Amino acid sequence: MLLLKRLFISLVRILCGVPIVSLLGLGALFVIFSVTWKGRCVGLSAVFFAGLLFCSVGYWNREWFKKRRKRLCSVLVPISLVILAPDGGNKNENARNCYLGGTNRFHRFSPWNVIPEVDQVSLGLNLLPLADPYVDAAKGRRMRSLVLPTYEQMDEYPEFRRLGSVMGLTVRDLLHVGSCDGHYYLFLPETAPDERVPCLIFLHGMGGNIKPCFWMLSRISKRMKCAVVAPTFGMGLWQKEGSAEFVVDVTREVIETLPVDRERIFLMGYSQGAVGVTRAAVREPGLYCGLVFLSPITEDDRFGSPEFASQKDNLRLLFLHGSNDLRIPCSFVEGTAKLLQRTGYDVRFEIFEGEDHYLILSQQKTVLGNLARFMSESVSDTSAVD
Repeated sequence: MLLLKRLFISLVRILCGVPIVSLLGLGALFVIFSVTWKGRCVGLSAVFFAGLLFCSVGYWNREWFKKRRKRLCSVLVPISLVILAPDGGNKNENARNCYLGGTNRFHRFSPWNVIPEVDQVSLGLNLLPLADPYVDAAKGRRMRSLVLPTYEQMDEYPEFRRLGSVMGLTVRDLLHVGSCDGHYYLFLPETAPDERVPCLIFLHGMGGNIKPCFWMLSRISKRMKCAVVAPTFGMGLWQKEGSAEFVVDVTREVIETLPVDRERIFLMGYSQGAVGVTRAAVREPGLYCGLVFLSPITEDDRFGSPEFASQKDNLRLLFLHGSNDLRIPCSFVEGTAKLLQRTGYDVRFEIFEGEDHYLILSQQKTVLGNLARFMSESVSDTSAVD
């Protein structure tokens, strides 16, 4: 009987070992790579909690463990920092979390809100060279130098700090347990009664809907008053089924519920997000007055579809790309832009000399300037026609 009990306990310990070791390893990584004291504290709590779980399997009533378990439990105090998790903001602020149809809600105490997004991104960027052939150690350092300081600037604005994070949807997408819960970030400037403003809808790239891109684009309201919407689609695989429908549904909800001008809706995609731009434009011709492709992955066959071609006379296109982009060669994008020009589309193409795939962060001011000018010209032309 004693032998069976020991075998059972050993089996339980083996079954529990995988998640416990995973929790221990993940906690250790956050301790090492976090850039905030909160991220390190939560990581440390995870390490101690994993150790406590391991010792609890089969050793809970052992004398040596009885003497130490209270002390081990006490070191979990740092996990109490979950009470400092962002609350998601509220609907009266300029920057807010929204859900399509109001069918979901902000999960304040989910792991991706307990752990600051900057620490999640820092961990991802440190591990990226191990998984991405386009990113070596030097490029990894450059990416961190571009992304992480942006969080410091953004956190000076409480309304953005309170937004929390939706990086958990990226993890869910990676684990194939769902990629979309209808979430989108919204920045809405103050408007006068009956005033209608332009709207920019931004589709994030591969890796998830990180806040710095949304925050950076929201600053375009300082140049021209406009709303900014950033839908969340898991990892950012916009070629997946349902992506175009999701973008169109968000756009329709924005038009119906916000003080935006339905004739001045712009759709912008960064990298993989550009796939979603083209697909949404094909899905709902005439819904957008301008499309912006930033360091884009293009699906040229969709540009030639009848649905896309039907918008030729009323659709403006803007391409922004870095000359040193190794992930998406500049010649590919330039070829697409010139082909569309020859076909009769109104196309603007801007090459950023010496820049790579991450000019959305390395050239923030210039990108915003080009974007604001493109939107303003489109708005002016529309007003002239009216």
